[in-house]
Amino acid sequence: MSETTQSAVLLAPRQIEHREFDIPPTRDNDGLLRVEATGICSADWNPYAYGGEERYPFKHLFPWILGHEIVGHIERIGVEAAKRWNVTEGDRVVVEEVIPCGHCRLCRTGWYRGCTGVIRRNGDGKFFGMTPLSLPPHIWGGYGYHVYLHPNAVVHKLPGSVPTEVAPLFIPVANGFDWLQQAGRSPVGATVVILGPGQHGLGCVVGARESGAGTIIVVGKSGDERRLEAATALGADHVINADLDDVVSSVSALTNSEMADIVMDVTPSPEAVNLCLDLVPYRGVIVMPGFKTGKTVANFSSDKLIGRTLVGAASHDVVSVALAIDLIASGRYPLDLLATHRFPLSRCEDALRTVGGETEEDPIHVTIIPD
Repeated sequence: MSETTQSAVLLAPRQIEHREFDIPPTRDNDGLLRVEATGICSADWNPYAYGGEERYPFKHLFPWILGHEIVGHIERIGVEAAKRWNVTEGDRVVVEEVIPCGHCRLCRTGWYRGCTGVIRRNGDGKFFGMTPLSLPPHIWGGYGYHVYLHPNAVVHKLPGSVPTEVAPLFIPVANGFDWLQQAGRSPVGATVVILGPGQHGLGCVVGARESGAGTIIVVGKSGDERRLEAATALGADHVINADLDDVVSSVSALTNSEMADIVMDVTPSPEAVNLCLDLVPYRGVIVMPGFKTGKTVANFSSDKLIGRTLVGAASHDVVSVALAIDLIASGRYPLDLLATHRFPLSRCEDALRTVGGETEEDPIHVTIIPD
């Protein structure tokens, strides 16, 4: 009789079913991860809430198992995989979400996060937390007890001292490093304005502080008080409530009219780009990571881009993840302030609705921990 495991399958928007799956055999080049915790990202909330809408770019993937902020322990490992990842059974690890094909143009030039095998779905590339259930061995997402470790998975060791709820923050912290240092090319002493104090915006606060920013300003709205307090604790110099104060005037006053060298737009609003253009002077940089779930920008004036740089950003790489793990393990920042909620796997829908603001909870980062 084969061994089985269980995962929560997203069948359709707002429809999750817990199913059993056979645990695949371990071969020389792959392995099996026993999930310790999986953080919830807005990239999980969007398919759960909006995945049936035409504007949603991944609706063709249903059904699948969500969850890409994955922390776990190596339960089984093949001989070659153990050598490649430098791990043994029992090791605690985090897993990057992209499973690169290794042979497309972007993989060959080191930009594996944009692997066209992942994007086109017709190559070998895959994505933890966003791979169709129809693709064997099926257990590709962190909302479960086990995850299959594909031979091309990108795995990092994680010290045992990192608390379970804090460990999944390796992704927002890694994103903060990457988006500031690589996408934004943040110089030492820069003035950085961060729009949106969610988990990724707060990760950018850490990334900006570690990159030597001179002034960090975080912008939120009414209802973001807890997040703005966390931003200050993580190193933000100033916070602005956009519902109470004019953001452009406030930033001007705080910077002696110099404005921002870099603006990070970590919001779900496409209109935020217009505000970004008003916050950066000539030679300023705007970094826009993530998806706006198919929404378009109204009243956008491309003339305002003259002399400015607009950069799209996404995800992270081995360098930024390694930096994030070292920083989290150091304990230099009170990242426990972000780890506000935990749910068992059996309540993953409650966890998603909490992230989506559909409960009375006030979350920053939510973690699913198997029962």
